[in-house]
Amino acid sequence: MLYDAELKEKMLDVLENGTPNIVDSIQHLMDEGFVPNHRKWFKLSMCSIMFDAIENIDVFTKEQQENLERIYNKVLLL
Repeated sequence: MLYDAELKEKMLDVLENGTPNIVDSIQHLMDEGFVPNHRKWFKLSMCSIMFDAIENIDVFTKEQQENLERIYNKVLLL
């Protein structure tokens, strides 16, 4: 089932632009001698997984697409 191309591009842009910010945050904390919390590492790993999943969202069923949207929104709230 085809997915809205414009929405797909927006989601990919958010993930693509957000990932460097997470990496910068982790690097800054480590430079200051702090250990980044699990949430930052989890969000970083989920962003890379989500990027690949959203790139291929057209091959998913409608239910899978809705589940992916829910996961995407939850990851952004972390």
